[in-house]
Amino acid sequence: MALSAARRLSTTSSSSSSAAAAAAEPPPNLSALFRSPKPQPPRQGSAREAPRQGPRPKPRRPWEEAGALLRRLHQGGYLRGPDSSSSDPHVVKAAAERFGHDHQHVAKWLSGSDLKKVALFGCPTDERRTVFASKRLRAFFNIKEDKICSSCKLRSSCKFVNQEVATYNKVILSDTMRIIALFVLDAFPQQLQVTAELKASVCKLLKDTINLSI
Repeated sequence: MALSAARRLSTTSSSSSSAAAAAAEPPPNLSALFRSPKPQPPRQGSAREAPRQGPRPKPRRPWEEAGALLRRLHQGGYLRGPDSSSSDPHVVKAAAERFGHDHQHVAKWLSGSDLKKVALFGCPTDERRTVFASKRLRAFFNIKEDKICSSCKLRSSCKFVNQEVATYNKVILSDTMRIIALFVLDAFPQQLQVTAELKASVCKLLKDTINLSI
């Protein structure tokens, strides 16, 4: 009898302790059930979205006449090699400019009408050195800058809009060769449209310059 009473007392005591512990526990946080789940990091090996890329620049397609220019510059020691595929346009323009400086006497034999067509086209780039080369050519023909700049497609990015230069009484061949090199290398901005008439003038000027410099 004493043993049975002890067992009942132990059971009652355990039940009371469990009830007290349950009462001491905090109530469940119900708001946690309605929270958005935290984003999980991507698993290793899972495919990731490829980064977006902007529009690719237009690939250069040098004119056929570029080969003649590069060969002449190479023969004259202005360029290391006559290969257009490995020639930096900036290097070629600088070489053509030096060539023009050394052969200034050729300028007086070039076609005035073809030179004027190149001048009226405007600047084939907004790069400073070429811009002022174009301005000096226009100054020779007394072409006002506002006439050209007002319709130029590079106006928004150009820092020299409507800026006049001194009047020149001769065509500076180094300027002309820099401009011609840019055309035949197809190194001008994509938004500029070269007409067949202008291309014919550029090619004729290049051909005549090469022939007269030999």
